[in-house]
Amino acid sequence: MSGEGIHILLECRRRSETLRAKGYTYDQIADLFGVCHDVSPLRLYRYAYGRTAAEAAAMYNDLDPAGTAALRESRLYDFEHWPQRGQRPTARTLALFAQVYRTAARNLVTDETYATYTTRDRDLIDRTDHRVSRLPAPVSPRPARRVTMSTEAAHGTPPVPAPQDCAALLRALGAEEADVKRRDLLFELALALGGTPALVLLRHLSPPEKDRLLTAVRPSTRVDAATVEVIEKLTARCRRLDDDFGPATVLPIVDGQRTLITGLLHRETLLPGLRERLISSYAQLSQLAGYLHYDLMDHTGARLRYEEALAAAHQIADATLIVYLHTCLSWMAIDRGEVGRALDHVFAAEGWLRRSPSHLVRSVHAMDRARVMAHDGRARDSAHALDQSIDLVGLRRTEADPAYLYWCTPGWMQNHAADCLLTLTRLDEAITSAERTLASSTTPKLVRGQAMLYCAEALIRQRDLPHAITRIREAARLTPVHSSARLADSVRRTRTRLQPWATNKHVRALDEELRTLGITSGEAGPQGTTVKNS
Repeated sequence: MSGEGIHILLECRRRSETLRAKGYTYDQIADLFGVCHDVSPLRLYRYAYGRTAAEAAAMYNDLDPAGTAALRESRLYDFEHWPQRGQRPTARTLALFAQVYRTAARNLVTDETYATYTTRDRDLIDRTDHRVSRLPAPVSPRPARRVTMSTEAAHGTPPVPAPQDCAALLRALGAEEADVKRRDLLFELALALGGTPALVLLRHLSPPEKDRLLTAVRPSTRVDAATVEVIEKLTARCRRLDDDFGPATVLPIVDGQRTLITGLLHRETLLPGLRERLISSYAQLSQLAGYLHYDLMDHTGARLRYEEALAAAHQIADATLIVYLHTCLSWMAIDRGEVGRALDHVFAAEGWLRRSPSHLVRSVHAMDRARVMAHDGRARDSAHALDQSIDLVGLRRTEADPAYLYWCTPGWMQNHAADCLLTLTRLDEAITSAERTLASSTTPKLVRGQAMLYCAEALIRQRDLPHAITRIREAARLTPVHSSARLADSVRRTRTRLQPWATNKHVRALDEELRTLGITSGEAGPQGTTVKNS
């Protein structure tokens, strides 16, 4: 075998072992390898099993019932090279190889080659199937369900990408990493963290950090403080990914990390400090997963993840995170028109707020209280809380302010103020607050889109239709580059405010552009699902 040939075989052998550990069948692995290697199906199956030509020929010869087979390596290469060159394998040869590779003979030839056999030969090929011990296919990630850290760990490995997603990962790896060993490492890490989207996250790790993370992925190695630090770094980075790519891309990565951490907590005997740090990462990832489900308008899934995060935060008595989670639950309740439930979360958070040293979480809680009070018709209390939130967010950050509140800046909080001011019917102030958010160069796409829609709604109430339509159009153009279902729903909902002027030529032009973007008219989400940052 040539140097290049043995290199490919060894690479396929390593990848096959990784995929088999994730539950893939050899048939699926051969299909996946077909994405990367332009060779015959017969060779793809040999790659899937990681066998040399000599090993495959020996197994073939051992299976001949007459004991007369004498397949040589050179002849096997002839079969594998067909139809470009070499020799076409007979139907009986395919039947024996189907037994070698425990598959169906039909899988070992292309459609074009299959068509060249006689009717009798095709009958033999069709009825030869040795797939008697196939493992179940990997299951695609399911919708969020109620779990605990212990039950999730008992569930096993992280959700495995579907075969088509794994094929995309193999294609992406070819462009991502030239070094074979590093490519294999990335392959194993990406599989554990949700597939191809995880490559974007892994780029931010140094080679030693990737090696450290691999110790967490492999159950045979132990986890130390440096490994936990890498997991914490990935947890923080996931939030930034959502700003750029949206929930549909990031959620599988977050789910993979959550399951990875539950496995570590289940299998490892850790020092109390390391265990607490891992539980904290789990709680933060569960909060982020809840927000991502919420951004996809899956409110049931969001509530489950938020409640799991809340349970973990209580386990380590993290007062700041507990306050933040009650705020998330309150925000979602208001969007669903559940003012009473939102008030319950506001008051539940206040008890823990006294134990938190973070002034940023106080700002977030005050903004939530302002919003809830506005919806409850308590304008004076709302205005007081709003002023308090804006004052607090302007203070200098301290070590007590957690990294997951990175988004809590004066510019971004002005966006939430605009939402509150709209409810209070303070339209000019709402427009001013939204414009302050848009003036910041660091405002992410999702928040920019919502600020534009806050402006649009205030302008519609002021009957300034041309400027309102411009803002709706600008927000709608962000939907193809961010997968937030709430943003598209908010565009649709704001458009309904223009219904009295539906025959206006500018409104009709807007409708045409919205149809082009896939934002069709219809029922909007409950209570105007507004966009809150993660």
